[in-house]
This record gives sequence, structure tokens and C-alpha cells, in this order.
Amino acid sequence: YGIRRGMWTVSWFRELLGDSPIQKARKLGIFTEDYLNREAEKVPPGSDGLMTVLDWLANPWEPFKRGIMIGFNAHMNFAYMYRSILEGIAYTLKNNFDAMCQELHKNITGIIITGGGSNSDLFMQIFADVFNLPAKRNEINGSASLGAAINTAVAVGSYAGYEEAVQKMVRVRDTFFPIPKNVDIYGRLNRQVYKLVPSYTDEALKKSFAVLNANQDTEGVIARWSQT
Repeated sequence: YGIRRGMWTVSWFRELLGDSPIQKARKLGIFTEDYLNREAEKVPPGSDGLMTVLDWLANPWEPFKRGIMIGFNAHMNFAYMYRSILEGIAYTLKNNFDAMCQELHKNITGIIITGGGSNSDLFMQIFADVFNLPAKRNEINGSASLGAAINTAVAVGSYAGYEEAVQKMVRVRDTFFPIPKNVDIYGRLNRQVYKLVPSYTDEALKKSFAVLNANQDTEGVIARWSQT
């Protein structure tokens, strides 16, 4: 179980902003995502307490769940919101990652970030800081397509096996290392705040869900899903 609507939330937010960031990016001769990342880099780690809980897509057994942004202040703008989304993705993956490693009794020494999000230096650094591990980005950052190419190369006999194919075909572009002061901030915010937010907000969300679905057996639906 990884994350539901993670990078989708980034796309949703970008579209929600409308034409303004697009026009500003064009004037600077850069992509919209680069403009958003550049502005978010000005926001301090932890986004001054603004946190995004990425429940934009509820599980069937938790229909009351909703995405949450909590901790707004008057000085905050879209850059704070954007950075808090990136941090929320990293927090969520980190917490699920830790649970997986604990269950498997494994220790990890590094992570590799793939996909469109890895194009962002800011996102890469956030991952390194939240995970407190070196975060690598490959020259070809599409893991699915590269994996398919590796499978094909091994299947047609271009390489003796996967170890050789990976050695020849996978090249690291760069590595982002944790920044100690950021690691400390993210670690404490995650442990002391982020993990606890749902325990407070879920009760309110359950009540609002029940009010908006008063004609349905909402408790029964949740109970049946919990049993399965």
C-alpha cells in the first residue's frame, strides 16, 4: 500500500491555479512545473506548519476520508500549498515504507526516485530529507519503460542475466543527500504532528459524511468493509 492520488494531487493543484502560473512561466521561458518548484524552494522546510493529508481518493472501507490542508496563515500563498503537497507525498511514502521495512525486517541504505516527480530537484531533496537517505535519480527516470527494455535485452540474449543488464543499462544521473537540519525538522513534524492529524480529523469527517449521507447506513457500510 503506497499512496492514493499522490502525484495526481500535484496535477490537480496545478490545474486549479489556472493560467496565472502558466503565463508567468512562459515569460520566464520555463515550464510551469519549474516555476512552481522555483517558488516553492523559497518556502522553508515544513511549509511553516501547513500540512497536506493526501486522502483525495478514499478507500472503500473509509468513505468518509477527504484530502486535508491544515495550518494556513495569512502570509501563505500557492507556493506554500505546493510545497506542502510534495512534503505530504514524501511523509506518506516514508511512513508506509517504514512499516514495510519493519514487517520484512529489512534496512534500506538508499532510495531511487522515478517518474515525472523525479524531474524536480526540490522534490528529490525533500525525499532525501524526509527519508534521511541518499535519493538517486537515474538518467532514464521512467522505471516501467526501462524495466521493459531490460527484460527484452535479457530475453533476446543481449546480456547473460539481469545483473549484467542492469549494470550496462541503468545509469545514475545524480544523488541528493540529506541535509541534517531539514532531516531534524521533517522527522519531528512527521512523528509528532503529521502521523497524528488523521486521529483528530477523522472523527469530524465521519460526522460530516454521516450528515451528507443521512439516508444511507454509513456506519453499516464502514463496518462491513472493516470485517472484510
